Amino acid sequence: MLKGLRKLILGGEKESEIFALFKEHIQKISEASETLKLAIESDDASLNYEICELERTGDIIRRDIALKLYEGAFLPSVRGNLYRLAELLDEILDTIEDTSVYFSLIHGLSPEVRDYCVRIAEINCKMVEYLADTFESLEKEADLSDKTIRIRAKEQEVDGIKRQIHKKIREVEIDSFWEGINLLNFIDSLVTVSDKIEDSADMIQILNVSLR
Repeated sequence: MLKGLRKLILGGEKESEIFALFKEHIQKISEASETLKLAIESDDASLNYEICELERTGDIIRRDIALKLYEGAFLPSVRGNLYRLAELLDEILDTIEDTSVYFSLIHGLSPEVRDYCVRIAEINCKMVEYLADTFESLEKEADLSDKTIRIRAKEQEVDGIKRQIHKKIREVEIDSFWEGINLLNFIDSLVTVSDKIEDSADMIQILNVSLR
């Protein structure tokens, strides 16, 4: 009975189109995450342009999702959570873009700090991969607990690395006040990406319950 209800809720044409848009949105997040990681690894701030383009594409996808929801896709009780998920996904892309902008404003990273930042960027990429897997499971009526636990574990790992970075940057010689501010903003924004991914995973879990 439950499986039949979920199939009824998700099986319409508009519903299928919205799910496809969500998958595309998460794919853009994955591309932006990978591009940011490459930028930090290679110290290439020019990749900021690609990330900005991906963020703009994400805005378009979010608006398309909103329009289709207002056209009547899904039950009213589900629409609000779906739109909130679209907003949260958009916030991930916004934060990645902010991170890339801050990165373009700093004059390089010390080797040790860069290693930590690359590690966080790698974890963020893995978390996006887990997020995509979690969303895919919505259509299968699977128990998402194990999938969301993986994401939370990675977010906690990022928090631990953040503490290590904050200790390390106290030893870094800063040329100016603004250089220090931009460095701190870059690190905090990079860490915030994982928080936003975790928030999105929590919303998917809520959606999973509402579709039962």
